[in-house]
Amino acid sequence: MPCMSQPVPHLSDRRVITIRGPESRDFLQRVITTDMKRCSPGTIQAGALLTPQGKIICDFLIHGEDEGVVLDVPADAAESLAKRLSLYRLRAKADILLDAEAFVVSGTGAPDPRSATLPLRAIVSEKPGLDGVQDQTDLEITHGVPAFGRDYGEAAVFPTDVNLDLYGGIGWKKGCFIGQEVLSRMKRRGTIRKRTVSIASADRDLAINGAIMADGTPLGTLTSTAGKTALALIRLDRLDAAQEPPMIDGHPVIITLPPGLAD
Repeated sequence: MPCMSQPVPHLSDRRVITIRGPESRDFLQRVITTDMKRCSPGTIQAGALLTPQGKIICDFLIHGEDEGVVLDVPADAAESLAKRLSLYRLRAKADILLDAEAFVVSGTGAPDPRSATLPLRAIVSEKPGLDGVQDQTDLEITHGVPAFGRDYGEAAVFPTDVNLDLYGGIGWKKGCFIGQEVLSRMKRRGTIRKRTVSIASADRDLAINGAIMADGTPLGTLTSTAGKTALALIRLDRLDAAQEPPMIDGHPVIITLPPGLAD
């Protein structure tokens, strides 16, 4: 874990969980959504811990290391996640630590797997100064990236609802993990109908929980906003069937599908 010699922005809404030991990757392979074989040192992968019913308990970014991994986690969920992972560890030789001496920083390190337009990020062992604290909320919303605690909460959504699979965060072929059976059945039967999409208005600021309508049918609601842009969880089947453009309070909006669906 490097110590930075130059000032870098500190993402103070994130905390760090280190998982190290000879069986750390094997343990995670059986538990979380990510295929740990892809998580090589110097890379970042998306991932989540799910309920047995396939819904997100918490998602995170996984920084690969030579002797394990480091999880870049929403601060409010970090303590609970560390405890849950400790319960699932059983007898695996893996040490799980909520690390108060490690910090998530932006602008250096490895690419963020959620979007090539977001800054690089890294884990460092020296806390940046207070003048370097950064909030990426507006940046994430603008670039179509939903976030735990802002756009959805614990056990509220399936990982496909918030595009985790499009970020490479679901190892469809890796074998069993918690919640895998439900997700595989959804994929196999073609019942993935909800997605988080970008919303843009030409002439007005958008408000959280605004209802998106088309043909008098609700498509979904806004989950977070940044001025005239927003994110929303919508029904794609209803969007596909709509004969009229989507509206919020009678005003037209533009819906942009996430990369991987729009291509």
